[in-house]
Amino acid sequence: MQLDIVSESPRQPEVTALLQASHAYLQSLYDPEDNHFLSVDALCAADILFFVARLDGTAVGTAALALRDGYAEVKSMYVDPASRGRGAAKALMERLIGEAGLRGLPMLKLETGPKNIDAIALYARHGFEVCGAFGAYHAVPASVFMERAVSMPAPRRVLPTEDMSGVLGLLHQAFAYMDGVIDPPSSLHRMALHDLKRDAEGNELWVIDAGPGSTPVACMILTDKGNTLYLGKMAVADSHRGQGLGRLMIAHAAARAQALGVPSITLQTRVELEANHETFRRFGFEEIGRTAHEGYDRPTSVTFRMGV
Repeated sequence: MQLDIVSESPRQPEVTALLQASHAYLQSLYDPEDNHFLSVDALCAADILFFVARLDGTAVGTAALALRDGYAEVKSMYVDPASRGRGAAKALMERLIGEAGLRGLPMLKLETGPKNIDAIALYARHGFEVCGAFGAYHAVPASVFMERAVSMPAPRRVLPTEDMSGVLGLLHQAFAYMDGVIDPPSSLHRMALHDLKRDAEGNELWVIDAGPGSTPVACMILTDKGNTLYLGKMAVADSHRGQGLGRLMIAHAAARAQALGVPSITLQTRVELEANHETFRRFGFEEIGRTAHEGYDRPTSVTFRMGV
């Protein structure tokens, strides 16, 4: 059995059919004014993250996150009755919790109804507790409101025995914009899986996962140089930019430097990537020098350092 949680459009016929089944079920339990499900069109809005649970390729469940100011709201949580008991609801909920954490949203909230006994039990197993009405909702007998705190994900050190393909794929995606911009080209073009394995063995390879069993959405390689900790190959997936993951990784690198007893973090970026220079300055780095690649008579790299 292969269970995947994927970001997809709710307009796909088989997915729309699941949503319609969910809506019909809720309409059988509650009056129209007490139903707050989102339409298919509403689920396509820019502030909605929509996910599908696929069991051996077949869509069996849905879930969504509505991104609000300071919290995320769980919507459209549904698993086809014939496919329940096989982990889809648990996997969907774990994905929602992970997505909220990656976006720095400290709280998950939801509205359900007192007749949704199985749903309430699922939410309680995942740490949700009954709370008061929120947003535009009103406290009425047909509504049960629940919430749970969400913490930012912790970077995880990758073991040399792990599959490195997800990390390598992330690096290629994140560094692709440099092609045709920097000269000489990035050394990433020469990196292979065995290089990452070597880094995991001799240095420290760290990642942030989007959720259990998912591919990494951020990574970095830390190398102890004796008097500084070198931070290399830091990348954040395009789908997770703007969520504070870069700052989180740098904070973790600073913590590792302190633990290793070295006074600073050092990194290099290319001369052409001026936006990166400004980003690192905002993080607290200072430029300490410029160097040239072999064969070049001009600076090609900028070195930044930050004390810890």
